[in-house]
Amino acid sequence: MGDEKGIYRARLSKELREEVWKFVSSLREDERMIEDDIDGTEAHEIMLHEQGILSLQELKAILSSLERAREDYRKGRLKAEGKFEDVHELLEARVIAEVGMETGGKLHTGRSRNDQVALDLRLRLRKELNLVSASILELAEVLLRKAEKHQKTPLILLTHTQHAQLGTLGHYLLAQVDLLLRDFDRMEDCYRRVNLCPLGGGAVGGSTFPLNRRRIASLLGFEGLVENSLDAVSSRDAVLEAAACMSLLMTHLSRMAEDLILWSTQEFGYVELSDEYSSTSSAMPQKKNPCTLELIRGKAGEVHGSLHSLLTLLKGLPSGYNRDLQQVKPPLWRCLDETRSCLEIMKGALETMKVKEEKMVSSSSLSWALAWDLAEGLVREAGLSFRQAHAVVGEAVREALSSGLTVKELSEELLERAAEKVLGRKVKMDRRVLRYLDPSFSLKRRRTLGSPSPREVRRMLRARKRELKRRKAMMDRRRKRVEEAEKNLEKKVKTYISS
Repeated sequence: MGDEKGIYRARLSKELREEVWKFVSSLREDERMIEDDIDGTEAHEIMLHEQGILSLQELKAILSSLERAREDYRKGRLKAEGKFEDVHELLEARVIAEVGMETGGKLHTGRSRNDQVALDLRLRLRKELNLVSASILELAEVLLRKAEKHQKTPLILLTHTQHAQLGTLGHYLLAQVDLLLRDFDRMEDCYRRVNLCPLGGGAVGGSTFPLNRRRIASLLGFEGLVENSLDAVSSRDAVLEAAACMSLLMTHLSRMAEDLILWSTQEFGYVELSDEYSSTSSAMPQKKNPCTLELIRGKAGEVHGSLHSLLTLLKGLPSGYNRDLQQVKPPLWRCLDETRSCLEIMKGALETMKVKEEKMVSSSSLSWALAWDLAEGLVREAGLSFRQAHAVVGEAVREALSSGLTVKELSEELLERAAEKVLGRKVKMDRRVLRYLDPSFSLKRRRTLGSPSPREVRRMLRARKRELKRRKAMMDRRRKRVEEAEKNLEKKVKTYISS
């Protein structure tokens, strides 16, 4: 088959040169779409028969050949190789070789490789998006379990990488859950635009055959059509949107990885990665390196680069199909593969990670991260305005640090001296004001919605569990719709073959 003149080259008198064929062929990138191409072609053939364009015998012969191709592919007997420009030519040439040109030559009726590849991309992409979305929810579930366990574990929150306010590890992990749930929602929105059928757009302007495009969409489990034939064939915004969603997700994973990398240093000492997710040094025997997390940071850059490749590839193309579009597949596959692998690694790293609660407690007890709480305490207990309280606490902290005092050694007398210095008057400090430097007391006093107060963390945990359950149900409905369409198509194919 592969040594003969290509089935599409009647207009040309010469075959492609070897180096040209290697240059234009996308077989390697197409391989993961082989079964998608078979599914799309089978749906197309069934529609052609229902429209009176293919006889029953012709349909049976084509479907039987396609199913043999599927079986050979699954058993490793059919590979994406040979002198073909793409997987579409490979499969069509195989069918023609098996059932003859008179019957097999009708397989492509009313269809172009242009709308065919647009279909295959969407069939494959929706499956991949389902896998990524499911992995997002699995990671969110791990984070929720950790958050529930560490609701009260103190964590110093940073701004400008300096101690800012006191929070809890549970509160931090809930923030990551919220990011992931938004990532899931973006994937959900993207999925709706991916799950539209472009087949029937033809080369760019449709067909003179009475094709039933909605029937093909129904057979393949799509929710609707990319209606305009020009749009159906030449647009790849669904691919761009998917890559953008994954790039944003990878940004969130990368930032989470960076936090964990810092926390695993001796200087922080908050967490320790499991040996299963760590590496060591070839020269320094004491080293335990968080290499898996570092690679998540690195792979985020690769996914971002893939998005940039896609944007650059598409920005200057004229409307209609252009062979440049063939090049969207490699960066798209990279986006999908790297994102899924990073989600899986992050899930395992978090599940097996040791949290050093004692170190987190001791660090927070020596931190000035409760200075804002103390300032608010002065407003409540000493009747100062917040700006006055801010100035008093700032002076008290400066004096304590210059005198080598810790936060535990701050006294009401020092606060009174600071108040007299910055306000020019004496202010009597009640002993009760120092309670605001106690982590447990101050966290309980936090009143704002979404803060790390124990009450708010408990409320957010309950709410996020409900949100996760709701999204799992959405995910199940998405997956079942695709699976049911595949089963129904398979059943219909078998019925026609055995009729």
